Amino acid sequence: MKLSFGTVINDQPNYFIEKIWKGLMALSSHLDNEHYRYQERHIQKFDRNWDGDTYTEFLEPKFHTIRKDPDGFWHPGTEIAMVIYKDTSDEFQFAPMLHCIGIQKIEIRQSAEESYTVSVDGNPLDDEQLNKLAINDGFPSAEELLSYFSGDFSGKLIHWTAMKY
Repeated sequence: MKLSFGTVINDQPNYFIEKIWKGLMALSSHLDNEHYRYQERHIQKFDRNWDGDTYTEFLEPKFHTIRKDPDGFWHPGTEIAMVIYKDTSDEFQFAPMLHCIGIQKIEIRQSAEESYTVSVDGNPLDDEQLNKLAINDGFPSAEELLSYFSGDFSGKLIHWTAMKY
């Protein structure tokens, strides 16, 4: 199933492609050749490199994504085709086919005092765990993640690695 990723948040590059690749290559060094193959295809299609490729070493890896899934499409074993510009003439698959390794339920609740409670599989996260989840999801901080989802949210963590919270 196609898993679509944007390339910008708040008019700024999010570097999700590079962060996902950094996570994939940390898991398996045999993906080096695949990385260069997909990167070359991107250059051929868009006549430019990925947004943050010149300083990938400073980016944290992305290991999962947070999505609404009201129809229950995502479950362990589902094939993942990671794409940008889904369903447009510029659609581009930027990584090899992967499989969903695990799913976790995520809840974000905003209280009246502008504070948030985030739980995964019913377990509330402390500040350190929340910050780690945000970074592993490609955000620079918990504050950026909470700003992006702004308000109450119920969905799923879709994992393509064995990571769990």
